[in-house]
Amino acid sequence: MIRRHFAAFFQIVVLAGILLAAFRCANPVMPLGGEKDFTPPQVVHSTPENGAVNFKGRTVSITFDEFVRLEKINQQSLISPAPPTKPEYRIKGKSVQVRFHEDLFDETTYTLFFGNAIVDLTENNPIEGFNFVFSTGPVLDSMSLAGTVELAFNRKPAEGVFVMLYRMQPDTMPLDSLPFKVKPYYVARSDKQGRFRFTNLRNEPYHLFAIEDKNNNLLYDKGSEGIAFADSIVFPVFKGRPVADTAADTVTSAAGRLKQKRIVDSLYYASMPLKQLRMFGEVDSTQKLLRADVPRNGLLRFAFRYPARNISIKPLDSLPEGFGLIETASAKGDTLIWYFRDGKADSLRLVVWQGDKPTDSLRLSLKPRQQTTRRSGQAEKPNELQITTNTSGQRLEPGATFQLRFSEPVVNYAMRDTNVFVRNKDTLYNVLEFRKFDKVGLIYELVAPVPATDENIRMIIPDSVFFGLNGTVNQKTELAFKIPPPAEFGNVKITIVDLPRSPLILQLVDPKDDAIREMTITAAGTYNFEMLRQGKYRLKAIHDGNLNLRWDTGDVVKRKQPEWVTYFDKDLDVRPNWDIEEDWTIKF
Repeated sequence: MIRRHFAAFFQIVVLAGILLAAFRCANPVMPLGGEKDFTPPQVVHSTPENGAVNFKGRTVSITFDEFVRLEKINQQSLISPAPPTKPEYRIKGKSVQVRFHEDLFDETTYTLFFGNAIVDLTENNPIEGFNFVFSTGPVLDSMSLAGTVELAFNRKPAEGVFVMLYRMQPDTMPLDSLPFKVKPYYVARSDKQGRFRFTNLRNEPYHLFAIEDKNNNLLYDKGSEGIAFADSIVFPVFKGRPVADTAADTVTSAAGRLKQKRIVDSLYYASMPLKQLRMFGEVDSTQKLLRADVPRNGLLRFAFRYPARNISIKPLDSLPEGFGLIETASAKGDTLIWYFRDGKADSLRLVVWQGDKPTDSLRLSLKPRQQTTRRSGQAEKPNELQITTNTSGQRLEPGATFQLRFSEPVVNYAMRDTNVFVRNKDTLYNVLEFRKFDKVGLIYELVAPVPATDENIRMIIPDSVFFGLNGTVNQKTELAFKIPPPAEFGNVKITIVDLPRSPLILQLVDPKDDAIREMTITAAGTYNFEMLRQGKYRLKAIHDGNLNLRWDTGDVVKRKQPEWVTYFDKDLDVRPNWDIEEDWTIKF
């Protein structure tokens, strides 16, 4: 009995194994292991052929040796010249179809650029930089144009921007309106190095622009997109594609073919004269009051778009008695600041003047919203004069004087005889002395004693020494800092060999391109940046053409290019107690 049951069970197991094997045969799966496929899809057939002439249809069909899919086709694909309506892209079997909605232009060479959008179905291997060319006339246009696009302010490559060519036709609208209202005849896109290339162009002159085109409408939207333009008309050139050597042609692997393609492309690109475009963001040059507010009691701020050099603010009515107005400006000059005695008026009517012309009027309440301190979340004490210093991490830069900075102008100062000054382990009493550093009393500097380098300094300032405009007084304050020795710093000595443009703003910038030090120079010579903290820096030169001590952007309508910028060709690795000396022949 047991044998019969075992035999029946064995037959069931065998039958299940046979059925499972049959099921697996009917449903093939991808085998495990083996080398990964790096081979991109290969074109086996197309209608029309790549490079064909006299094409009259509306659909281009390209068939590959394996199944493919389209990845971000709307972002990567470009067609030159651009059709009125964007075509439809479809996958049909192993083919990619491009279906145009209108008849194509007569006797025109079309270039379909797919970027890296065509990838195989299994491994996502792209056909890199795939182009397809055909003509609706008897010949293919054969002219080319290439160049680079970089960001004007920092010379970094402008990747993925649209580079556009406009034909010079008699009925074309004015040049300064082209990128705003007219779509280009030819369009290309810059690569990671900011390079672009047009091929199969008509042999005629063009206007050349480049834009960010964030909304993909092939038009320039001022204020939200960067733009670049060529100063003059550009002419394409004829360049035959370089022929690869025999040894390289024998490489059959996918990696080898890709490497060979890049070599050939690089040779072709390097053999062409290059157009250099500098991309910038336009700004509205009209001066404007952006904001007027009362951040706290006794303080009014007027923020402007640009430094308010020719701006004045005048009350429409007489100021109340005892208002105590003290006027100053921010470090950049784009914010005008009023300090006043609180409680003398509830509101003010004001007029903003630019030169001798009124530009704005406003009525402001002088009552701020409730303010809290960042650290504690509690309201500030109304009668306490806040004090900060110009130290960083309890360290004072060598050569700098120690400064106290106040939350409102100090109108009276009287040092009391309970002050303390500690130098290392030596304690001195009643020796502290400060004096006003600025015109309005927001900064006081230490006069005596004078701290020396490599000393640990501690001081105690008694309460009620500094009196603010609104009756505020300082609390008892204990401060500590140290002036590090010169051996902790490095120096840079740069000799400008040639000065092709003048004047220049010479900057020492950090890795984020923020200026650490700067100076204006008008002649070749040797210039020093001393007492620098350890770190990597770069030298940057800006041609200050309009003498306003800053970099200025361009203007498309006025055909004004942004101011030129260039960098020294290597980083400066500043080390403690180390001097760096370099020569720089500046070229723009």
